Amino acid sequence: MSRPFLSALKRYGPILLAGALFAMGIYALVHLLRPVHPGDIMAQVRAMPASSLALAFGATAAAYAALVCYDWFGLRFIRRELPGGVVALGGFLAFAFGNTIGVSAISGGAVRYRLYSAVGLSAMEVAAVSAYVAMALGTGLTLVGLGALAIHPHAIAGYLPYGTGTIRLIAAAALVGTLAVILTVSIRQSNLHLFRVTMHMPPPRDLLGQAVVTLIDIAAASFALWILLPAGKPDFATFLAVYSAAIMIGVLSHVPGGVGVFETVVLGVMPAAVPVSEAAAALLLFRLIYYLVPFALGFLVVALTEARAISRFARRLLPRAPEPMQPVLAALHGLAPSLVAAVACGYGIYLGLISLVPGMRSDALAGGDLAAMILIEGGALASALAGVGLVALSFGLVRRLRSAFVATLLLMLAGAGIALADRVDLENAAFLGLGVLLLLPFRGAFDQPVRVGRDTPPGQTGPGA
Repeated sequence: MSRPFLSALKRYGPILLAGALFAMGIYALVHLLRPVHPGDIMAQVRAMPASSLALAFGATAAAYAALVCYDWFGLRFIRRELPGGVVALGGFLAFAFGNTIGVSAISGGAVRYRLYSAVGLSAMEVAAVSAYVAMALGTGLTLVGLGALAIHPHAIAGYLPYGTGTIRLIAAAALVGTLAVILTVSIRQSNLHLFRVTMHMPPPRDLLGQAVVTLIDIAAASFALWILLPAGKPDFATFLAVYSAAIMIGVLSHVPGGVGVFETVVLGVMPAAVPVSEAAAALLLFRLIYYLVPFALGFLVVALTEARAISRFARRLLPRAPEPMQPVLAALHGLAPSLVAAVACGYGIYLGLISLVPGMRSDALAGGDLAAMILIEGGALASALAGVGLVALSFGLVRRLRSAFVATLLLMLAGAGIALADRVDLENAAFLGLGVLLLLPFRGAFDQPVRVGRDTPPGQTGPGA
């Protein structure tokens, strides 16, 4: 193969692979959900007990508190100490944005670089922390999954050509062998050479602390989903193995949030007694609670910071952060374009879903009224077009184009108007209106005008100048 082809394969291969895995995951998910009506899923979501929701939110909070500790151990590993508030904010935002946007090692690493470099860390030090977090998270998921499979091999026995005894033996041997290597390298404080990568383990004390943090993180996250699943679900210890495998496959796919891939694995191993619609409702709620709520909280932090920077009223209303936090909060400004682009893209996908999924639209079509059919179908088409427009505008938002930002606000307001005109949908109109209010503080981050054609030299106005 030619060198240009290999170079192109190296550059675009991971993207193509992620796209293929995403397509396969969505196809498998659609196949699993084919007999389920979207309205049934929404009914199950609305019927979810408040106690289960409260427990899921509490478990999510515990999981993210544990995730922040990954950054603390990473900084300790490179022998750097930062203020606790800086580590808490940096770790939370890195995971909140990285988990949702996808390719967390890169997107989360970009957030860490933006924040930690503002308080004195070099690019190499931030890269070392990000690498530590990625390795600790991946190793922890693998070890917990192997341990859970060694205890409950029947969790995935139906999907492998081996008996439960063979699965237990393989999982236990892999777990013991991996732990033996890790502990030996940690106690001796020697280097581990794996292919072309040289790794150095933390000392045993830090390794033990990291193991406790990893167990809390994975147990809390899996419990947040397990508590939402309906009756007939596997016991928690068995589900822990399923969750570890599903989340690891989702991470390896590099699909944003493992969407489609994660759900396919979980639904595929649910017992036959668990209704698919109820399991799908639990997965939808888990997505909202574990991924979108932390992302929304992180986005709100950045939005309030932007608002305080441009508004005297906001400065009077919002207290000034402690001095050690000032450089970090100032560095958040650089994240604005990418975050606004991600939010606009999310709203675009949302508008497409509510307009194209039959179960989320009005039942007036069944009445046979021609005027109602025209209004509803016209509103659905307009909403879908607005969604496509928001997705397209997200590319301009990344480039900080002022016109893209203005067009995004106008399209979201148009979507709210369509929701009000079509079925007087107050919930969706309010959701879109809230999005506009959250985006307004970011207007100062979009300072690039549109350039049509080639840039002209200074002093010229066009071809005829």
